[in-house]
Amino acid sequence: MNKYAKSFGIFGITFLTFFSSAFLSNLKIAKAENKSLNIKKSIFSRKENMNEIEIIMQVNNINIGGTLTIPPQQRINSLVIMSSGSGPQDRDETLDGFKIFKEIAKHLSTQGIATFRYDDRGVGESTGDFTNSTLQDHSEDLKEIMNFFKSHKKYQFKDFILFGHSQGGIVTANVAAENQDVKKIVLMGAPSVPLIEVVLYQVRQEYISTNLDKALIEAEVSAHNRLMRAIKDNNKLDKALKTFKESSKSILSKLKPNEPNAKIEKMATNKTNEFEIVYALPSLTSFLYYDPSNDYERLQLPVLGLFGGKDLQVTIEQNKDRMENALLKSQINFHFVTFDDANHYFQKAKTGQREEYGTLDKKFVDGFLEEISTWILNN
Repeated sequence: MNKYAKSFGIFGITFLTFFSSAFLSNLKIAKAENKSLNIKKSIFSRKENMNEIEIIMQVNNINIGGTLTIPPQQRINSLVIMSSGSGPQDRDETLDGFKIFKEIAKHLSTQGIATFRYDDRGVGESTGDFTNSTLQDHSEDLKEIMNFFKSHKKYQFKDFILFGHSQGGIVTANVAAENQDVKKIVLMGAPSVPLIEVVLYQVRQEYISTNLDKALIEAEVSAHNRLMRAIKDNNKLDKALKTFKESSKSILSKLKPNEPNAKIEKMATNKTNEFEIVYALPSLTSFLYYDPSNDYERLQLPVLGLFGGKDLQVTIEQNKDRMENALLKSQINFHFVTFDDANHYFQKAKTGQREEYGTLDKKFVDGFLEEISTWILNN
């Protein structure tokens, strides 16, 4: 992971954290398999009472690798498909050693619920180019995964429950809004506003705890907004870059008063160049201006919305009411649960800040897993 991984992230406190170096240079693209289905291995865990089947399937001219987890000796018609958050994620959505999706899959298996979790494009066993993949690409991949399991002779499912975390919730709702094979969805810390609003909120929040003047903070927020829109519209980019650099210099000078001017100048230049690259990536731009609440309004199925009281990436204040209003328009059955002490990954948090993720227990807040399985089984 290089310098970009430390400075960026849509759903990361230090902006664009999860848009790692894979976006910029070192994304390892796996070699394509020739087989449309390759069962790599099937493992039965007596202790955990589940079967795990590693699968590679051909989807949209790429391969998608994933893990099908099914309870043993049960005939199950429904499959939960799990879509991860922003940035190139593995099938377990691993965070500092915490295998988030795997832990959810294990619990659901104990409740008789089958799941499939998969590597993003260009990650693990999946091929393709994550950097240039768009919202449409992610949605098409999810649709094709559903088609695969609808028609497969051995591992066939009739109905699907889509589970989306963070940005994966946008993909989940986009597919569910127009696919009758989806019977219900679970939205885990999912945004309800265009991601440009999330990014700008995080830029502002980044400096709230500092002693910076409010005018400086708002100038920085404005500089980010202008740069993103100049790139989108391909209009007045030079002016936006100049404004961004000047704002960065002002911020850095206040935060690092002992640094020489030459170093501040270099740091501001590097920051400007980095954000010019990241804000132009298709992986980001296809989500920046897309309003997921429009898809929520079109849903005709039950929805479970999960929120963390200490989620500083997809905050309750910015997203919960927007989601509720959209779902009220759709007149569907929905249920919201807020876990007061949960961060964006639904760990029990102290502050919710990105910096503490790795220091927390690698487990979910009490009641989180049970809430999911109970809702799935009863709706």
